Amino acid sequence: MKFKILFSLFIFIIISCNTNKIVLDNSENSGNFLSPETEQKIISQKEKQITNYKSSNTTTNNLINTELHIRFKIIEKQAIGNAIITLKPHFYPTDSLTLDAQQFDINEINLIREDIQIPLSYTYNNNKIKIKLDKTYTRNDTFKISINYTANPEKVKSVGSWAIHDNKGLYFINADTDNPQIWTQGETQSNSCWFPTIDSPNQKMTQDFYITVKKDFLTLSNGKLISSVPNSDGTRTDYWKQSKPHAPYLAMIASGKFEEIRDYWRDIPLTVYVEKGKEKKAEKIFGKTGKMIEFYSRILNYDFPWDKYSQIVVKNFVSGAMENTGAVVFGEYVLNFKNEHQRMENELVVAHELSHHWFGDLVTCESWANLPLNESFADYFEYLWTEHEYGRFEADNHLADDYLNYNFERYFKNENLIRFYNKHRDDMFDAHSYQKGGLILHMLRYTVRDDAFFNALHLYLKNNAYKSVEIHNLRLAFEEVTGEDLNWFFNEWFLNKGIPDLKITYNNIQNTKIASLKIEQIQNLKKAPLYKIRTSVDIYFPDTVINRKIIITKQNQTFKFSVNEKPVFLNFDPDNSILCKKEENYTDKEYIAILDKAPLYADKSEAFKALNSYRSNRLNEVYLKLAKHPYWKFRYKAIAAFKPDTKQDDSLTAKYKEMLKGLDKNETNSRVKSLVAKKLKNLQ
Repeated sequence: MKFKILFSLFIFIIISCNTNKIVLDNSENSGNFLSPETEQKIISQKEKQITNYKSSNTTTNNLINTELHIRFKIIEKQAIGNAIITLKPHFYPTDSLTLDAQQFDINEINLIREDIQIPLSYTYNNNKIKIKLDKTYTRNDTFKISINYTANPEKVKSVGSWAIHDNKGLYFINADTDNPQIWTQGETQSNSCWFPTIDSPNQKMTQDFYITVKKDFLTLSNGKLISSVPNSDGTRTDYWKQSKPHAPYLAMIASGKFEEIRDYWRDIPLTVYVEKGKEKKAEKIFGKTGKMIEFYSRILNYDFPWDKYSQIVVKNFVSGAMENTGAVVFGEYVLNFKNEHQRMENELVVAHELSHHWFGDLVTCESWANLPLNESFADYFEYLWTEHEYGRFEADNHLADDYLNYNFERYFKNENLIRFYNKHRDDMFDAHSYQKGGLILHMLRYTVRDDAFFNALHLYLKNNAYKSVEIHNLRLAFEEVTGEDLNWFFNEWFLNKGIPDLKITYNNIQNTKIASLKIEQIQNLKKAPLYKIRTSVDIYFPDTVINRKIIITKQNQTFKFSVNEKPVFLNFDPDNSILCKKEENYTDKEYIAILDKAPLYADKSEAFKALNSYRSNRLNEVYLKLAKHPYWKFRYKAIAAFKPDTKQDDSLTAKYKEMLKGLDKNETNSRVKSLVAKKLKNLQ
């Protein structure tokens, strides 16, 4: 991270007849009359800020490979392991190694040199092993150590967060039955509860996992299953090889009795593991996985980068789902749905975790302060999948829900998106990192436009594949593609807090050749910056629409447009992409025109809400039109909002009845069909 600090230095050169002394007066100190108590308070605050800065972990040694031999004592909820770890110094020579290992019983630690094991001295405090190496190694050397241990995840003390409820790392479910499940959850830094590692997102390793279980149990891990060897004691050892490097928190194992559903995307194996009897529900949730992989690979111009893609549904999972590389874990809830809306929501969890295989697994945030580089993308790729598969209206509806989630949180939590001063890494898992981040990416897409947006994402992935990144890596990719300095955008949105609060006043005077709008940024500037916003305005006339681009750079700014006739209405931000709170001075007549003519979800939704208590024949005409809209939610709202004049039985009411009768026969959406039946009954 680079900070650019600007200094003002006033130099006063005083030359007198009896001295050549030069006096330097630092303007930052001149006129400083703070009391000692106030000055000490300021110093303490600045010292605390330095102390609380959450940097990425300093890399002394780099993981290269972890070979793990692991078996389980299920009743005791323990893992017996032998980890053989290959490492090398990062840059500076070193004669020591520190590993994360939470609540282990350590039997021995040896250096492996060819076929010889050399005992090493170490200290251990239940969380970290500090090992004294046999000599000083340089960055041109590699070394290999072996650790024989027992892991005790039940002894790990953890508080978790709303996103990840527990941090034991390794879980034994129904351990005292004949149908137990074993699974892991490594994010954020919990895989060190079951194997020794450098448990940091800015590390990358390959792995060879040998998992020994009862012969009737299935196993799953990252990478490919290389071999499955029966043992004389009634167990079996499965060898899973992850040949491409990934972060330690993405390593996983799972075991239990599961049914396997198989498929392929191109030559990549796709598998889903569920308990027996749940296969049909699983197909409804996971059935589009191959189609999702194809879509993401195409829009990113970067094919799915891993050896296989497996998804498993387990009991009592401590999070919603986890994007372990090529082996995603889901909670049982993902198979629970009562209607199409719930099914789609669960399908989006599949889309979310899949997108992490580019954003998070392939390119990983270097620190948890940069978590939005993982989660914002996964959130926004839910939108992109919805837009592709179900249309933009459904996608914008999903985006509106994201805004509601973030908007709720921002009233009690107002943070920078990239947070180097978070209290704890688990605090990063919130509506800022997920929903606000997704909304910002949507805005960035419409700021630079689609071609540049997806080309920049491709470059970002290409430049940083199998590496760890910070927010500036993303900015630099966008700047290289667009040729534009985008510090202004990233500083406002990724490295700052809050959103703009816009008061928009439209002025369309009948007898002038000018249409105008005044935009005031009325947000509290102590809690949010003054924003530069690049957008446009659509000017609607009875028979045409013209678009004018604008750039907001002031707190109070008026834009004027030459017109030949009075506009029907002006529409600020017609892409509906700006993350903001808006207050607009539309009349009821203008809202009716917006409901009728504006093409996108957000504008129509705002108009529906504004006209909730308004009644007119013209509005009923628009409702009749929208009752045939391709998006089911607009059909539903229009049918519900239409107020027929049953006393006079006017022509609009007659058309309404005929429209309902037609929908009663042909409507495919269950919610709309139910409303139609209810309305027809009331009109009898």
